[in-house]
Amino acid sequence: MDLLWTVLLMLFLNLYAVTDGFAIGVGMLLHRVGRTGEQRRTLLTTIGPFFLGNEVWLVVAGGVLAGAFPRAEARLAEWLYPVVVAGLLIWAVRDASVWFRSRLPSARWRVGWDRVLNVASLAFAAFWGAAVGAALHGMGPFVLMWAVVAVVLLAAHGAVFAALRSPAELAEAAKTLASGLLGPAALLLALVPLTGFLISGLPGESLPLTVPVAVGGAGAAALWTARTAVRAESFGRAVALTSAAITSVTVLVGVRLGPELIQAAAGAETLRVLGGFALILLPLLAGAQVWMWRTFRRRVDARTALFF
Repeated sequence: MDLLWTVLLMLFLNLYAVTDGFAIGVGMLLHRVGRTGEQRRTLLTTIGPFFLGNEVWLVVAGGVLAGAFPRAEARLAEWLYPVVVAGLLIWAVRDASVWFRSRLPSARWRVGWDRVLNVASLAFAAFWGAAVGAALHGMGPFVLMWAVVAVVLLAAHGAVFAALRSPAELAEAAKTLASGLLGPAALLLALVPLTGFLISGLPGESLPLTVPVAVGGAGAAALWTARTAVRAESFGRAVALTSAAITSVTVLVGVRLGPELIQAAAGAETLRVLGGFALILLPLLAGAQVWMWRTFRRRVDARTALFF
């Protein structure tokens, strides 16, 4: 039961990273793809139907952490309280910029909030990477290296998603950006896990060298294959491959933290009660996500309802 809840926690965190990751990437690239206010609003429309649904997975992951792993949640709050608060503030500013940017007709107002969205998305991607680096190696230089990995990886993920759902003109610009980002993202994802393991190891656990090599290599291969898919304009396949690359990072974190999470799990009775709620809630959430993706799978065009 402890192992099952550990896997579920990492699954929910990964679903959030994959789904909100493309929204973060689009936010970072908003001015690089969208040259005018209307183009930027179109780009926000590509992520609009999924925006709130994506964040549900982070809320669920937080609930699982607090309910199934209370000692880990308490330790996280004690050791990393300022970092967690900073991440939540960046998240709130990012969301506020999306909601507020079209509340007034002023061009200056919208450009200002677009800039806030750029900066907040970049900061949130770096925060996500820094959290991965801290989980793998503790506080140190690899926190910054993983922050760079996350920024490039999520920017590539967002560019591919924008190419998938944007109108032709914007899709072409997003395709060009994606082609340029996927190669560096693949190189970083291949080298940083291996370098980090060789220099600092994975604190607290002795893992064979094959783990970071295999996981990082698989993610890098997915990104390189996505580059080929983008050039062939197979954008749906490319999104699946960038999602697989993000999943490889989650797998590495899960392998690193899994034993500690299992030790910090709640009692068997608590986990059984949580399991009853999960049997009801999870199919509803999964069904809602599937419906949402099927409903809004087509490119944005003149008939699409505007978001934000």
